Amino acid sequence: MKRVWKSISGLLNIARRITGVLLLCTGILGLLLPVLPGWSLIIPGVALLGRRHRLVRLSHLSVRHALRWMRRRRHRHLRRLGWLLTTEYGRTRRIVLPAIVATERTIARVLA
Repeated sequence: MKRVWKSISGLLNIARRITGVLLLCTGILGLLLPVLPGWSLIIPGVALLGRRHRLVRLSHLSVRHALRWMRRRRHRHLRRLGWLLTTEYGRTRRIVLPAIVATERTIARVLA
């Protein structure tokens, strides 16, 4: 019986990761395209993958790197936009992070 449960658990883990990557990629596209909802797909995608997943960490670091690059430019409009976007990114993270944590806890309860 343990063997069957282990294989089912492994399949659920793979399905969760695939679904999380698909939701995350679609959510990022939704931020760029006005037709798709962005955050409503990113939050469950990050929750399914986990905040420590490599793809989630790399996307966060690449956004921070791009914002830092913008803030260091000589052109004042680009520099000002970098500071504005950095402020908005921080504000958005403070709003979205509790939703991600709550969704992670719900998923952990359902799968446990």
